Amino acid sequence: MYYNAVFISDWTKRSELLLEKVGDVLNKVGCQEVSLPTTVYDEEKPISIVFAGQYSAGKSTIIKALTGIEDIEIGEGIKTIETHFYDWNNIQVVDTPGIHTTLRPDHDEISYKAIASADMLVYVVTQELFDDFLGDNFRKLLLDKDKATEMILVVNKMADVGNTEKNQKIKLKDLERVTTPYSPTDLRTVFIDAESYIDSLSEDDDEIASELNKRSNYEQLVNTINAFVHDKGYVSKITTVLYKLYEILQDTIPAFQSSTGDNDVDMTEEYLLRERHIILQTMWQIESSVKAIYESAASEIRDKGRLAANELLDCSDEVEASSMLEKAYDDVKDISMRCEREIIEKIEALTRDYQGELDEFYNSEFVSSLRVNLSKRKDKDNAVIKGILESDTISKGGEMLVQTTVGKEPLKNGLKALSGSKAHEWVKNIGHFFGHDFKPWEALKWVKGLKIAGKVLGITGVVVSLGAQIKEDIDADQRRNEMRENREIIRGGFNEVAEKLIIHYNKLLENYINENYRKRIDVIDNNVQEIRALRKDKTEACELLETTQDECRQLISDIHRTGELLYENSPV
Repeated sequence: MYYNAVFISDWTKRSELLLEKVGDVLNKVGCQEVSLPTTVYDEEKPISIVFAGQYSAGKSTIIKALTGIEDIEIGEGIKTIETHFYDWNNIQVVDTPGIHTTLRPDHDEISYKAIASADMLVYVVTQELFDDFLGDNFRKLLLDKDKATEMILVVNKMADVGNTEKNQKIKLKDLERVTTPYSPTDLRTVFIDAESYIDSLSEDDDEIASELNKRSNYEQLVNTINAFVHDKGYVSKITTVLYKLYEILQDTIPAFQSSTGDNDVDMTEEYLLRERHIILQTMWQIESSVKAIYESAASEIRDKGRLAANELLDCSDEVEASSMLEKAYDDVKDISMRCEREIIEKIEALTRDYQGELDEFYNSEFVSSLRVNLSKRKDKDNAVIKGILESDTISKGGEMLVQTTVGKEPLKNGLKALSGSKAHEWVKNIGHFFGHDFKPWEALKWVKGLKIAGKVLGITGVVVSLGAQIKEDIDADQRRNEMRENREIIRGGFNEVAEKLIIHYNKLLENYINENYRKRIDVIDNNVQEIRALRKDKTEACELLETTQDECRQLISDIHRTGELLYENSPV
């Protein structure tokens, strides 16, 4: 259970307020020339959530329930006739007209334009589900527009039949007719009654309000959206900008801060901040380059599915079709294995660069001087130095054991030992994070066992209704329908593999970055806080900058904590 809140909305709201505050603080201390990010996302446009589906399915009611925007009109007879845009904590929420009817084909054009650019699509139908016309067009959206992996399918108005587990199972079975080759689970199907949730908010009787809330199943919708946020890796999109804000504040603070009165402590802070900068730059490089590798691999797999589906039409018999599909299956396997190999090679290369940069830093005159100074003081009873150098906060991180700095052979080991060996260990441990026995191409096997006219192919189970015997037994229309279904199954299978690959590597990358980079950054930040607490007679500007930086650090921590909760509660 996640909480009754959409995390990404809370994250963006708090991040947007912090971005505004950082700008105000910099202006107040006289640093107006500093260039800040313009948005909490590291790109031009905000994340967009598009609500589409049937007329009168309750899209506007769901939007009102999620966002709390009061001026959204809902109720009987209210029908959205044009696209409405709502700013929900810097997330663009789009309410579209009803689509896939024979009454207003112009509405389809309006809605599809919004759907095309959606980061998340919430497709809404009523408990009556799909008629033939709506179902055919929905399948085109799934397959022709490749929107299955960006969709949450919502069945609304379930109070009309009873939003019970038994009725949900019946509806799930009915939905399979339309969602094939995807399952309703693949489309993150949720059964809700949005009006019941809206009513529960104004109900004075607690018992009735609780019953309305339970009937609405609103919490499952929120949890589903939060899981989607996890799968798409939106955590790193927001924290990237927050880390940049932290760096900007860090670069500004030295001009306003006083000395601790101890030159070695001041140098230790500078040392920590330089190391932090090196770590952060490497972390960003790894995140961006690794994501580019697996997103490119997913795109290749989708293309293979489209090509295989199209080539099916050119196959003269089942043997040729089977051979073609087996080759496509092997190609996907090769792409997936190459993807893992390229990820490991990329991280190894970047880690070697990281190691070299750290080595150069640790061999610098600045660090050599600090190492000598610290070694001279290792046995002296200086509470300030001892408190910093033997801090539990430092040692807990694992990657930097400060005891080494004041250990038995400080001149031999010194600060150099704080990084070099660990960076080499990280290279060795990459396989621990990315060398899993992951075989996303096996998702293609879920189509095994499909039978048409008694003929079944081997490796994928897809049947090609060609050959003299089948032509005699089955009329042309049926053959065409079977061929269309086979092509949809092929494309759907390959798309599922691509999505599994992205979700898998999103999670592994997040874990790898957390363990090897963010934890070390947290350790450094805690240390810097301890050093700053030693300073007296701080200027007002310095205190304001440090307080704002602490808020930034706390928000990053909160986002990672809730992000980890999402990862823990979702499968690889």
